[in-house]
Parts: sequence; C-alpha cells; structure tokens
Amino acid sequence: MIARFVAYGQWANRLMMAGLAKVPEAVLIAPQPVVFGSILRTAHHVLAMGEVWRAHLSGGEHGFASRNPEFCPGLDEIAARLAAVDDWYGAYVAGGADLDEVVRFAFIDGGEGAMTRGEILLHVVNHATYHRGHIGAMLNGAGFGLPASDLPVFAA
Repeated sequence: MIARFVAYGQWANRLMMAGLAKVPEAVLIAPQPVVFGSILRTAHHVLAMGEVWRAHLSGGEHGFASRNPEFCPGLDEIAARLAAVDDWYGAYVAGGADLDEVVRFAFIDGGEGAMTRGEILLHVVNHATYHRGHIGAMLNGAGFGLPASDLPVFAA
C-alpha cells in the first residue's frame, strides 16, 4: 500500500510541476500571504523537505538550515530535482526497506524526532499534498489552476 501511495505522490507532483510550467513567472514569484512567500517558494519547500526526509532515510546529510531556504532555484530546476527525489522514494520502497524500523533524526528548527520508515514515507506524500493545496489555492486566486490530482483520479 505504501508503494502505491508513494507512486501517487510522484504522479501528483509531476502534474503540479507540469501545470506550473504553463503559468507566467510573474505569477509564480508574486508575493503571497503564505509562510513561504510565493508559489515558487512553496514548490521549493516541497522539494527541500523531500530532500531532507530522503537524507533521514538514507542516513546522509541534507544541508538545509531552514524549512524556507534563502536561495530558491528556478522552476525547471525544482521540477527536475523533485522528479529525481520522487524517483528515489519509489526505488527506496521497491528496494524492500524495513518500513517498521525506527529512524531517529534532528528537526531543522531544533529538537530530536523518531518515526518509522513507513511513517516518514506517508508524511512525505501527505506533506506534498498539503502544499499542492496551497499552490492550487494561490493559482486559483491568480486566475490559473492545476489539473485534478486527487488520489481517486490517480487510482481510476
């Protein structure tokens, strides 16, 4: 089931990025009343946190000191890196990781945490879904939209 959910997240993220590619850059970078400041920066947050959790799962370093990094790459780079990290998650699940194993990690903002590998994977997909909703709302307010990316659409 987790593998299917990870595949859904990959599909939905790619739909989002393809939809954002059709939106003028001025709309993507326009200030928005959200914590990340713009549509583009919100998409970058989805990517950055995907990279953070990948590092936690693999035992590596992620290099982020903030959930909202100062530098925000362009849309093409975000799309390419997000596709790569989503592919990594798909391969990770297919590789037979012990999803019940507990992973200990440090939160970017301080403090320690622990979750099972399966919980981390569910969080990564849920987190991206949450922010795709933010992005969709911001786009709607600017007169644009995204294709439907609900789980039932993926499952159909």
